[in-house]
Amino acid sequence: MKKIIFVDIPMKKMDETADRQCYAGTGNADCRYTGKVVFPINAVLAEKLHKDDRVKAVLLSTITGKDHSAENAELFKQELNLINAAIGAHIEYEWLATDFVESKANHETRFRKLLPLMEDGAELYADITFGQKTLPMVLMCAFHFAERFLDADIKKIIYGKVEFIKHADGRAYPENPELYDVTPPYYLNNLMGTMEAPNGTEALKALDAFFAL
Repeated sequence: MKKIIFVDIPMKKMDETADRQCYAGTGNADCRYTGKVVFPINAVLAEKLHKDDRVKAVLLSTITGKDHSAENAELFKQELNLINAAIGAHIEYEWLATDFVESKANHETRFRKLLPLMEDGAELYADITFGQKTLPMVLMCAFHFAERFLDADIKKIIYGKVEFIKHADGRAYPENPELYDVTPPYYLNNLMGTMEAPNGTEALKALDAFFAL
């Protein structure tokens, strides 16, 4: 099976010790992987990857000239490769870097760079824990395109949450990890674009039916 993984790479320097979290049994992602990871998607992939899978991991990074994106991308690759050592899936990596500019032109650039990375009939995963705020919005548009026109299967969009707790040394450490499957809002947004109703009252009834599923 072809799997394409999109992961937002953080710009800040990651602490390989403090930032590793165990997400097993947290949130609503139904993840049982008991290892610790810096990148939440890797806890999911530890359970979803299979020996015969062909995997393309797309590392979405931001260019500022003063960030740690490159070393964080290497950290992601090391972490996933270590997990995959016991699985044996074939993994290739793509690095998609764009400027840290929130202009219409740059949104179009990101979107157009994302589309050629999609493949017919692929399973799509995304980790939107890190990265700038607008990148998930553009990524969801690309997912919608792939689902409609390339028969892609949107498997899981996840978000890892931590709380930063200040300790006696004055530093704040990430604790209380939670792993969330945020795929439902993606489908809710798709529904808003396709739903038809004669008025607001009927539209709300249609929404009630959707949320009752």
